[in-house]
Amino acid sequence: MATGEELTDQFRELRTSLEALPEVPETPKPMFRILGFARAEQKWNTLLAYFLDPSQPHGFGADILKAFLDKAGKVTDDEIEYYHRDIEQVSVETEVRSSQGNRLDIVIRASGEWFVCIESKVDAPQEPGKPERYVNDPEIGDQKKVEYPDDGYHYLFLSKEFAPDVTTEEFQDIYWRHVVDAFQEELKLSHGRYPERSVSQLNDFLSTIITVTNMEDDDFNQIQKEKVQLLSEYRDDIDELFDAANSLRTRALEEWPDRFRSQVDDDLWTDTWHARETDWGTIHMDGWYLDGDLEPTDDVGETRGNEGIRLHFMHYLQNEESFKEGKLRYELVCNVRVELRDEFHRLYNTDTGQAKLEDVLDEQDIENLGNKAEYTRKIYAFDQSRLPESYFETLAVAFEEHLPVAEVVDEILKEAVENVKNR
Repeated sequence: MATGEELTDQFRELRTSLEALPEVPETPKPMFRILGFARAEQKWNTLLAYFLDPSQPHGFGADILKAFLDKAGKVTDDEIEYYHRDIEQVSVETEVRSSQGNRLDIVIRASGEWFVCIESKVDAPQEPGKPERYVNDPEIGDQKKVEYPDDGYHYLFLSKEFAPDVTTEEFQDIYWRHVVDAFQEELKLSHGRYPERSVSQLNDFLSTIITVTNMEDDDFNQIQKEKVQLLSEYRDDIDELFDAANSLRTRALEEWPDRFRSQVDDDLWTDTWHARETDWGTIHMDGWYLDGDLEPTDDVGETRGNEGIRLHFMHYLQNEESFKEGKLRYELVCNVRVELRDEFHRLYNTDTGQAKLEDVLDEQDIENLGNKAEYTRKIYAFDQSRLPESYFETLAVAFEEHLPVAEVVDEILKEAVENVKNR
């Protein structure tokens, strides 16, 4: 276990390292990520086929297709020889089925001259035997392969660079980074001759490919990785500090009412208020704990079951996160299921009840939940460097801010009690 001085030195180094890292905003999300399609293989195939297809109205003509075929020829042992004069007549299709039951992801065909069968993968591995079935299938969609010359058969397996390579000799490996390189190079040389909207769509698709296949890190991602490396380096020390905070919280559980009351002004903490020695940390007024006859009681046991009621503020000291995150959650809670709770809930949410609460809640920026179990909530931040004292100072602030709320709540509860008794 490190000494306090050693921990101070180590975290001084950590602070220096963090301050040396620049603040880099996160880049906008590609459209595929926004729509939840970032890893949807079929969506990738559809979009890739759209840009490759010269007949589509994207304005690229056959340039993107040529860039793809040229790149495929360079990175594989299978150069695809096409004629520039007729390439714009090729067909590009997805989900191409044969009578043998095989379904090809993308097929590019110059009828009777050559075809390119593309099996693409985003995350999923290649299925055993699937590439072999494609090669052995005598058909390419609705055509017989014998209609093509022997040197017109081309098979590409498109995947992440670090995924297992294809196991069939006829298939050639090409990676998504090659697609990105080919398309980006074409856009770079275009000198603005392509429609702006199509260029934006293509760039968005390329951005998704880069992100999902981890081809490169943008500045934001790189900084986050460096921070994670620091976290790994200092993880044991950080855990030791969190353990220290939790030890203080555990001890505070044993004496929290006294510590809390010592921070509250005597004029505010009157005989009508009570702080129960419970791990959850409950604070309530006279008349907020009622027995089965709807009479005030100090015996918590009489508030349990199907008739009694417990209404109180809770600060959840039992939760480890309170000291670990430096946040104090202060809520008005009634977690029993009885007729009186239902009547209180109804009155609380009436226009009259809400009108009384609106100003006092808004003044202190207290959240109005209005649920049957939880009615109000506010999260307070406190100085973790001064635990546990800072926690109870903040709890005293929360108590004082909620006093006007308590007055209105007390009126609503009394009315609810009268209504139930008179039924």
